[in-house]
Amino acid sequence: MPSTATQGTRIARTLLARTKLTPQSRILSARTYTSATLSTVASSGLLARLPQAMATQSSAFFTSTSFRTYTSMTPSSPEPTYTVSDLSEDDYHTVSDASMDRMVEYFEDLGDEHEIPGYDVEYQSGVMTLKLGDKGTYVVNKQPPNKQLWLSSPTSGPKRYDFDAEYKVWFYGRDHHSLKFLLDTEITKAIGIDIDVPLDAAK
Repeated sequence: MPSTATQGTRIARTLLARTKLTPQSRILSARTYTSATLSTVASSGLLARLPQAMATQSSAFFTSTSFRTYTSMTPSSPEPTYTVSDLSEDDYHTVSDASMDRMVEYFEDLGDEHEIPGYDVEYQSGVMTLKLGDKGTYVVNKQPPNKQLWLSSPTSGPKRYDFDAEYKVWFYGRDHHSLKFLLDTEITKAIGIDIDVPLDAAK
């Protein structure tokens, strides 16, 4: 007869297949975990359909072992395939200034609303410096010669972002993830507060 752990694993897989994940619980590979408690298992009705002895064993399994879903740098729904738009110099400054202004204002408000150790945001001459204390410092700056925004991340390193005028998104050409997605994902994990940076013009 299968062991309690084996039975519990089968149940977990069944529940995972039926669970609708939130944006904070996207299935990814970086292995940040969120836990579903026994109440989630019970509310699914799955335990009620098992023989009594097996349900009791499975309850013990979920009480001692958290049911986990994985998160990382891959969206649950693939982002569109972005393309680099041929911006005029004036258009570049218009969209980049608007994006930087929204981003800076958002992070300034975030610092006013939450007590985050070592937190500080500065913006000068097209360069935003966001300090997260011992979590490191993010720098986003305009690069007019390349018509890009450049990012320095303490988590994922340097990246260069181009603008897609159709989707109104700054994106990284190597992985086609948006700058907004990276900031939302990394900073949410770093400070434990849900981040939703109104960076892209579509916001």
